[in-house]
Amino acid sequence: MTDSKTSLKPLQPTLYELADDGHSLNFFFAQCSACGGLSFPANAPGCMHCGEPLSKAPRITRPGGGELLEFVTLHVPLLPGMAAPSIAGDIRIAPGIVEEGVMAVADESALKHGMAVRAVAEVKPEEGVYACRFVPANEGAAR
Repeated sequence: MTDSKTSLKPLQPTLYELADDGHSLNFFFAQCSACGGLSFPANAPGCMHCGEPLSKAPRITRPGGGELLEFVTLHVPLLPGMAAPSIAGDIRIAPGIVEEGVMAVADESALKHGMAVRAVAEVKPEEGVYACRFVPANEGAAR
């Protein structure tokens, strides 16, 4: 890990952590003891597959990423501090689990439906945190 990133904290610490490479992110899931399915986030109260309580479910850490299902360019910020334009996408991060994410690409031409994407850290030094962004899985690790 790079020194600058080790002092930063995750913007969403219940969702992800910095991976050993200092750039990629790992996601936290809960594994249901009843059906074996994964739920996200790991602190969800119940299994998203069968409804079983997850209070004692083991937390599973997996590399962040998945399959890009849909994407759109947003020309207005949806959240305070969100840049515009931004590209948002629906990403299947595990079987049966689709989450929205912000893509870290210049424009939609770098994306295609069904492509593999990975989660990377976007450093926000002024806030002392890093956020989750997605890039094409074959893109080199830009630091």
